[in-house]
Amino acid sequence: MIKTVVGSYPVVKGKPDSMPDKIKKFFGKYDKYEYSIKKALDDQLNVGIDILSDGQVRGDMVEIFVSNMYGFEGRRVVNRVEFVKPITLNDIKYSLKYISKKDPEKGVKGIITGACTLASSIRVENYYSDNKDENLIYDLARALNKEALSIQNHVKMIQFDEPILSTGLYDLEVAKKAMDIITSGINVPVAMHVCGDVSKIFYKLNEFNVDILDHEFASCRKNLEILNEITKKVGFGCINTKLKSVDSVDEVKALISEGIEILKNNSKFEGSINDSVIIDPDCGMRLLPVDVAYSKLNNMVTAANEIEKDLI
Repeated sequence: MIKTVVGSYPVVKGKPDSMPDKIKKFFGKYDKYEYSIKKALDDQLNVGIDILSDGQVRGDMVEIFVSNMYGFEGRRVVNRVEFVKPITLNDIKYSLKYISKKDPEKGVKGIITGACTLASSIRVENYYSDNKDENLIYDLARALNKEALSIQNHVKMIQFDEPILSTGLYDLEVAKKAMDIITSGINVPVAMHVCGDVSKIFYKLNEFNVDILDHEFASCRKNLEILNEITKKVGFGCINTKLKSVDSVDEVKALISEGIEILKNNSKFEGSINDSVIIDPDCGMRLLPVDVAYSKLNNMVTAANEIEKDLI
């Protein structure tokens, strides 16, 4: 079973301690986020994550994207939304270079916030009618597609985050069309992460043009019901990222085992459990203390490895 993360990691700030970094700082070229990226990567490498993220340390899942697109002033839409230049590519390249020296077998995932979630989190002041304007959503989707195309040759998978879909605030047919636009021309596995209770909308999500559906199961056990019907690979969120207490290895093993037993009885679920179940936390870990985030990931990987041995 592949072990990965949903994306964000606690931001740990450091100061330039090497002479090259001190020189960069003197000339105003020191990147204060490099330390945070390295910390996120080191922690993931140390616990045994297979497909890593750069930690999304430069801002929250909305800010990272809207601050780098044309048409925005802060989180306000003032003109037609358009792609300007790759947003996450430099951090992905940096992460690849960094981990290649430590474990060249590991890979990086691209993480992109979806069109509906971005639309729901901004203020429309011009050009579009409101946050649910289909023209806004599809323009965002076209911009995000260009972002995905810019990174796909450097990542093992691309994950699109659409947590807003579980709230019922956005039309799922519009969201599906937006995802079709976003994924056009993508040649790496595509995951869609939707946290929250998806039990009532899952039949629609299962129709989206993605390879992997990623949901939370630790903090929303009701989602276990969807494993009876899922036909795609599943991202199995098994660490409760809402709590600052650390999930024990036994708790995580019990949850994963319960999910696997349901999948084994699902005749529509194709492929082996090892190949088709991807283990990760429920959601991003940005708001957790770094020691808690590390311990949660460590217990998650330990639990997954022990279960994997039993499956062989």
